[in-house]
Amino acid sequence: MYRQKLKYNNLQDLNPEKSQLINFEKIILNEDLSEVADKFIESTFFEDHFMRKDAIDRLLDFTFFKVQTGIYDIFHLAYPVKRMHDKILEERIIKLINELMYPEIVLRLLKFFTRNIHDSDTNLHLANLITSESIIRSIYETFILFRKDIFIYDIEKKCLNVKRIQQFSSQSDYNLSLPLDACARMKYILEFFDVKYDMRHIYTAEDIQMVKIEAAG
Repeated sequence: MYRQKLKYNNLQDLNPEKSQLINFEKIILNEDLSEVADKFIESTFFEDHFMRKDAIDRLLDFTFFKVQTGIYDIFHLAYPVKRMHDKILEERIIKLINELMYPEIVLRLLKFFTRNIHDSDTNLHLANLITSESIIRSIYETFILFRKDIFIYDIEKKCLNVKRIQQFSSQSDYNLSLPLDACARMKYILEFFDVKYDMRHIYTAEDIQMVKIEAAG
């Protein structure tokens, strides 16, 4: 009886109208993950402004904080990553991201990666939790989209796709949404995935070159 009451109270913390007050650690460690994923996804329907962070955005912020304050786990010097101190929490978040919250999580991940413009190397801390090939493919396809935009002359059209993914206001500074910069951030993540998993069945090192060099003759 007590366990049922405790469970009920924990899930009540997932108030769609107060996503900033969610105790993510308590809920993720103590509740059924399928129910938690459903609640997070359900909460997004209550957000009435595209620029406001919903529960899924805040889950990624919480996750990033936990890995950012964790310990280094460097398997390649060019791609340093951090892991959470709490391995059980980390395992449960990995399941949420890669299994239970797909595909809703994809746009939020893309938004997080493209918005992190001042300390982009730390994107790897979050990327290291991604194991789903479907999510990795989405990141690759977004990279291709941004790469095409680099050569658009009109600045408004050039930055349109990046701004849409970032969910920045149309009035925001274009320098925050240049596709060349966004491409470079995505390329670093894709290189990391290729080193970690070997992604040749989805893309090769040549596929993620910033500029295609045609052979002479």
